[in-house]
Amino acid sequence: MSKKIAIIGSGFASLSAASYLAQAGNDVTIYEKNNTVGGRARRLVKDGFSFDIGPSWYWMPDIFERFFADFGKKPSDYYHLDKLSPAYTVIFKDESIEIGDNLSTIKETFERIEEGSSESLQDFIDNAKENYDIAIKKLVYRPGESPP
Repeated sequence: MSKKIAIIGSGFASLSAASYLAQAGNDVTIYEKNNTVGGRARRLVKDGFSFDIGPSWYWMPDIFERFFADFGKKPSDYYHLDKLSPAYTVIFKDESIEIGDNLSTIKETFERIEEGSSESLQDFIDNAKENYDIAIKKLVYRPGESPP
């Protein structure tokens, strides 16, 4: 039986929930306070400049690919990402550090700043991968049927 559903906000969670609910045959309306959708992934254009709002949003491409596949689509059907090189620059009062676009370049930068630090970075990356895998398998793709 089709239901009429209202969703408040248009961040990724709201947009994905609305998509699945509509796919299931429901009549879904999204209400958003801003004039564009996307939540923390919105873009602000002002005085000829474009700014991404909030944190970098594409850290989990596998989730986006899986989501689009659920609707018979691919992310590339809707957008193209350009890899930045350097990925970003950290600016301090008296110096700046460019962060490369791949792990080996980043490790070289760490070593240049502090000898031996690339090993600690690799340990951090390995631990982060383990945590990511746990989060994906036990939280993200697990049905949220009840809080307990």
